[in-house]
Amino acid sequence: MNAKWLKWVLAAAAIIALLIIFSLVQEMNHRLSVQREIVRLENEASKLEKSLIQMENLNQYFKTDDFAELMAREKLNYRAEGEKVVLIPEGETAPDESSEAEKTDERSIPKRWWDAFFTKPLQPEHL
Repeated sequence: MNAKWLKWVLAAAAIIALLIIFSLVQEMNHRLSVQREIVRLENEASKLEKSLIQMENLNQYFKTDDFAELMAREKLNYRAEGEKVVLIPEGETAPDESSEAEKTDERSIPKRWWDAFFTKPLQPEHL
């Protein structure tokens, strides 16, 4: 009976050892995932801190006289003494040289092709 008893004890010890090892592996896996989460949250906190500092700096800029003057100029058309304001209409643009060249050439398209292939090139003074 001693040999059977020894086998049962060794089998029970092996099962208990496997359960302990399984439990340790699960615990290590859980700790690693917690560590990864901590690192991720620390990075996020760092980004939020930087963003907060930027917002505070922007808020300080909004309180300056320079910002107030800029907004007065842009929104209220403010001008300082001695300054002259020049208004440029948004819709108007300078005439395009290529469109003007097209307007002056009133030849038909086949005539332009004919001239391009079978006539002498224009002299520089005509350009």
